[in-house]
Amino acid sequence: MRALLVLLHRYIGLATALFLLLAGLTGSILAFHHELDEWLNPTFYTTPSQGQALPPGALVDRLQAQHPRLQVWYMEYPSESGHTALLAAVPRTDPATGKPFAESNQVFYLDPVSGEQQGQREWGACCLQRENLIPFLLEFHYTLALPGNWGLWLMGLVACAWVIDCLVALLLTLPRGRPFWRKWSTAWKIKGGHAYRLNYDLHRAGGLWLWLLLVPIAISSVAMNLPSQVFKPAVSLFSTVEPSVYEARGRLPATELGVTQISYQQAYERALEEGRRLGLKAAIGELYYSFEYNFYGAGFGQHDTEAHGKSWLFFHGTNGRLLGQEIAGQGTLGERFYRLQLPIHGGRIIGLTGQILIAVLGVLIAGLSLTGVYIWWRKLLARRSARARRG
Repeated sequence: MRALLVLLHRYIGLATALFLLLAGLTGSILAFHHELDEWLNPTFYTTPSQGQALPPGALVDRLQAQHPRLQVWYMEYPSESGHTALLAAVPRTDPATGKPFAESNQVFYLDPVSGEQQGQREWGACCLQRENLIPFLLEFHYTLALPGNWGLWLMGLVACAWVIDCLVALLLTLPRGRPFWRKWSTAWKIKGGHAYRLNYDLHRAGGLWLWLLLVPIAISSVAMNLPSQVFKPAVSLFSTVEPSVYEARGRLPATELGVTQISYQQAYERALEEGRRLGLKAAIGELYYSFEYNFYGAGFGQHDTEAHGKSWLFFHGTNGRLLGQEIAGQGTLGERFYRLQLPIHGGRIIGLTGQILIAVLGVLIAGLSLTGVYIWWRKLLARRSARARRG
């Protein structure tokens, strides 16, 4: 049995090492992605204008009038003065060809009081310019910037393998024979010595000391990339997880989805009305529209700072009917567990302390990957040397 576990750990580790190295290093930076992006691009986020902000719908209409080949699908609406509104837009369908216009996905930053544009960038564009750095790293972290869903699936499968490897690695540290605790205690120590011994101790002891942090990050990685394919079915074995509105609408025939008849402003007002009815205290910070499935989603709170997950309401794009709700702290245990995955992954579930932990942990994950590859390489050289001597 142990021989099988050794083989599993070796080859899963080798198969995922490069991906975890890249994910660890980029994740370390992205623990403070919003703060870093705001520092790099202050004009995107702050505005000197004071006064009553324009309604969300007015900002959407103004932008789409200025860029007729683009349509807004997502916006962040500020709840305090001095902050810009963010609007993300994708190409419209060209009626002459039936295909999208040759435009890239754009993000605009508008003064919410005057509606004037303060900034614009192509989301996910490569690479190191200050306006592109953080969005590119976000795309790279989750998808390796691969086209379509290839990157999501690849990094999702890597995350699944990582969860398995975390369990295998823990089993391999357990000693054979007795006294159990005295023997196992050596696995937690870094004794040092020559390079191989030091790397081996760092890899084994480091993995043990960090295990309770690594497993939640690995699990949340699965939730980020393969929620409906892997995470929710697995959690449903223990607690019911109802399909999201996105998933439920995706199962309907296209003829039953309807067509858009309510505007962003109407969706915003419906969300305000339902939010008051449900007792939601936070302001609406996000609003998006699914062109594919004809529904609006309204998020209560600002970007991803909510420690226990954000509350969302979803409305039919034809008649504004409430389709579903995801209220933080409500629902089955499985649903609440799922909504915690984003705050866990970014560390924000425990505030600044969690962000710092994630930043440090990302570097340590990269280190575990490097030490694992080094151990394999040294053992490979040793096996080759032994075969040469026997030959």
